[in-house]
Amino acid sequence: MTTDRTLRAGLTAASARLKEVNSPELATYVDTVLSVGAFRVRESEGGDNLTVRLPITARDRIKQAAADMGIDVTSVVEEGFRQFLAGDFTVQPGTRERRGAAQAKGNLNVRPAEVLREQVAETGTLPMHVAADYLMKVFRTGPYADDYQGEALKPGRERMPQVPRPVRDRIRAAAGGRASLDIEEGFTRLLAGELDPVAPVWADTSDMVPFKVRPNDDLFDQVKTRLADVKGVTPMHVGIAYLLEKYGIDPAATS
Repeated sequence: MTTDRTLRAGLTAASARLKEVNSPELATYVDTVLSVGAFRVRESEGGDNLTVRLPITARDRIKQAAADMGIDVTSVVEEGFRQFLAGDFTVQPGTRERRGAAQAKGNLNVRPAEVLREQVAETGTLPMHVAADYLMKVFRTGPYADDYQGEALKPGRERMPQVPRPVRDRIRAAAGGRASLDIEEGFTRLLAGELDPVAPVWADTSDMVPFKVRPNDDLFDQVKTRLADVKGVTPMHVGIAYLLEKYGIDPAATS
């Protein structure tokens, strides 16, 4: 199978050979392809599905614009991964999931090259966060739209739900400082009827520790009212359960 690496090696060899047979002009074309990266062959075909969660309006805008322009959304995600890995693109928490008037969310499925996805994950940033932010930036939607009016919600008072230490450590590693934002997203989805109110069930409660977060107080109070008739479930139960779901963390984690 031809991959990005093997294609580069082949083109490099072709350039050298063309120069040997006195075809410098043809060699120049090959060198240009190598220098500007004009090709985009995937390092591995058929990567696993990556679910990118976006505001529905942004998702629909991206899908429609990509279709109109004949662009493969997966290829845009891969380009975002490359720019992120090269240090040319940075995910901005304040723009990736701007606190403000909450919007319903939907899924956009892509299948980026596995090697790129793994390299992004190794940096400690979730690939879905890079994909979402880059897509919205490229297609000028969501917080990157010219008419975006979202304003930041004020962080609420400090709340400290108790969670098993290994679970807290995993959440911190996955969230990258965005846990409060993601809890607010979970609150919004609950209020929109997209989530069932559930409390996490811990397999081991011998080492419970506080997990400090600061979701917006008004949003917290709305969830509290929504849960008034739900026995045994608090707003922070919902928030932590959502973090576990979003980050794919097993509540039975022991390390």
